[in-house]
Amino acid sequence: PREANGQKHDTVDRLMSVIDRELGHGENGTYAKFVSDATSDLSDIFVSRLASLIAMAGTRCLTVLTSTWRHPDQRHRLKRLEDALSKHLPEHAPFAFGAFTPPGDDSSHPRGRLRAIGDFLAGLSSKCYPPTGMRILVLDDFFATAASTWLVDDLDAGSIEGAEEYLRSRLPQSKDFALKIVHTYDSWLTPNGLSVEVGAGLTMEHYCHAAEFLGGGCSFCGRPPAAAAKERDVESAVKKRPTFANKNCEDEETPSAHSGKAKATTQAKWFVKMVSCYGLVITLLLLFAKSLIK
Repeated sequence: PREANGQKHDTVDRLMSVIDRELGHGENGTYAKFVSDATSDLSDIFVSRLASLIAMAGTRCLTVLTSTWRHPDQRHRLKRLEDALSKHLPEHAPFAFGAFTPPGDDSSHPRGRLRAIGDFLAGLSSKCYPPTGMRILVLDDFFATAASTWLVDDLDAGSIEGAEEYLRSRLPQSKDFALKIVHTYDSWLTPNGLSVEVGAGLTMEHYCHAAEFLGGGCSFCGRPPAAAAKERDVESAVKKRPTFANKNCEDEETPSAHSGKAKATTQAKWFVKMVSCYGLVITLLLLFAKSLIK
């Protein structure tokens, strides 16, 4: 009983620490501002920021779901997320994830998540996705774990850069592509020395890193948007989201969120965005649960 009481006390300390954790990068408030809606299980702030990144990437963006929300028993949550994203996209354009990472046991460890993303990238067809000009953005908290602990396929990734190198190694041969992982994760020690690790979601700091990769600006950093990003903003504002259908790719398939087929146009530039719900639209309840892991 004494040990149990001590564990409860540590739990309370960690919960209060998450609530009181000040956000940086010019963002006012604490993690408490990201409390999710009780009905949708979504943080509207995070959904809005994800929608902004999708719009920033332009109409040639394939958004791939990597989280456990892609599983059949989570379809109700997936539908709520897609509907919420639609409300934040230009002209409230209907949105659906273009593809899923392959099914598998990746629900509890970053090793499985990285392998699943790698398997998806390895399956990309050069017929539908050109071997040049591809840009891949991965947004994931990897189960609220530090990158220094990541191990995949006997490779000790040990860092964000190591994980990025692993994913590059899984891509089909290409001479012109860019890949970036934005690790939506935070960790700290409480005043009592307790370790707290959370899936932080799209805080402004993480949003800034993702936007920079897409050519977007940041008022806090003083970084203006790149010219290409401005062009995509205009394009996204006047066009609906793409259907990723092209007669030249009729025989090529990737796992789809709805029909089982996600087909793509053969354009010069492609953004492939890997999305983990737990790294983007995480509820504060889940933040709390993750903070108790270590």
